[in-house]
Amino acid sequence: MGRLLVPGVIASVFVAMLSLSSAATNLNSSKSNIYRVIYDTTVVSPAQASALLAELDKLGPADEAKLKQWLSANFKKHGIEGDRIKKIIVRPASAGRKSTSIIFLKDPADEAQAIAVDDEGAPGKPMKPTTK
Repeated sequence: MGRLLVPGVIASVFVAMLSLSSAATNLNSSKSNIYRVIYDTTVVSPAQASALLAELDKLGPADEAKLKQWLSANFKKHGIEGDRIKKIIVRPASAGRKSTSIIFLKDPADEAQAIAVDDEGAPGKPMKPTTK
């Protein structure tokens, strides 16, 4: 019986590893290829940003006016207090940036810092809150 048990355990571990690797592939594939969100973590959480990106992917490519309108209408749905976001910047994709960047600012004075973060090209990197 011990001889049959070992191959069975090995086979079940192998099947479990295959299912985990396919789940990881699906998770990575769900990342946005169209949009990038840069945000102050005191206003938007990483989970909220991910949920917004998933919804934005369903929306598809959109111009600045449509994006700002859509975002304002969907903040509450994702638990974001829209009145805490004082400025939204939309930076269209270009040669230097493959995706459209959406920047949420709690303090408009942080605009230069947020644009610098965007220009670094570090995908998914949230803007660190500033202290004054």
